[in-house]
Amino acid sequence: MLHGAVFDQDGLIFDTEVQFIRAWNMAAERMGFVMPKGFHAAVTGSNGEALTRTVHAWLPEIDAQAYIDLTYAISYDLQEKELVKKPGLRVILGLFQEHGVRMAVASSSHRRRVVSNLERAGLLPFFEDVICREDLTRCKPDPEAFLTAAARLGLAPSDCYVFEDSFNGVRAGHAAGCRTIMIPDLYAPDEEIARCYDACFPDLGAAAAAIREGLL
Repeated sequence: MLHGAVFDQDGLIFDTEVQFIRAWNMAAERMGFVMPKGFHAAVTGSNGEALTRTVHAWLPEIDAQAYIDLTYAISYDLQEKELVKKPGLRVILGLFQEHGVRMAVASSSHRRRVVSNLERAGLLPFFEDVICREDLTRCKPDPEAFLTAAARLGLAPSDCYVFEDSFNGVRAGHAAGCRTIMIPDLYAPDEEIARCYDACFPDLGAAAAAIREGLL
């Protein structure tokens, strides 16, 4: 068993990606256009300038930043109303706590939202550090988030598990040199992503079982 574990938030700790799809759609409706097919897959796991560039590439005729800002405002409101933990989360957190594995969250979302979600769910005490958008100069698929998390835990990236649901997150974990485990949320991995992860499981409970058995 490795000595560190870094978790994404959206779609991995919490079932928020469905809410983000609703928010993208609702924001598009308010702005008077239809979100194109394939758009959400392209933006999932991205943030900051990379997200703005992606939105502009898909929708050059609209104000990309205004669309992003409205989407996030709507999604945060949805999260305030309902916050659902992903299956197996408590199992894997308990396993790592039992074995002294040091844990952190590395999210591209804003700190106030990440910390608020973790506090409301009673999960914040499990994590030694929380790396958020404000801590980063580059967003996933750049590896900065996971390299920062490993450094703050005082561990080498190769001594850390990374748990991700998005393609960009898996790319970032792989680029950081972490042992990257994909827990698919809305999108099944394709051939490129399968080359980037070390293992893929249907939920965090299955990943915990494999780790407990010494398979990872």
